[in-house]
Amino acid sequence: MDKTQTVAALVAAILIVLDYATGLAKGAAAHDIDSGKMRQGLWHKATYLVVASLAIILEIGQKHIDMGFNVPLFIPVCVYIIATELASILENLVQINPELADSPILDLFHTDHDRKDAS
Repeated sequence: MDKTQTVAALVAAILIVLDYATGLAKGAAAHDIDSGKMRQGLWHKATYLVVASLAIILEIGQKHIDMGFNVPLFIPVCVYIIATELASILENLVQINPELADSPILDLFHTDHDRKDAS
């Protein structure tokens, strides 16, 4: 893996852990910690790791085997995981602290596309 791939994997992994932690905090704040939800969340996180592993395996394979295609897969998979985890973390934080919903802090995470959809 090159440096960009390593950083993408690290950011995705950190956000996966943060999402799990904020989900746990959300459950604790609501007095609703459910081991079934926690297990399901871990399985979802595990599937992300499998998809990322498949992407890196195929990228390595493309360098040595003519598969009929040669496209970057790992970075786009990591970007998808990062975006998904970021959205989930922000949702968890708003559920823990509803005041954040109208906060200018969360506006930093909205895109122009989000603002157009809201109007």
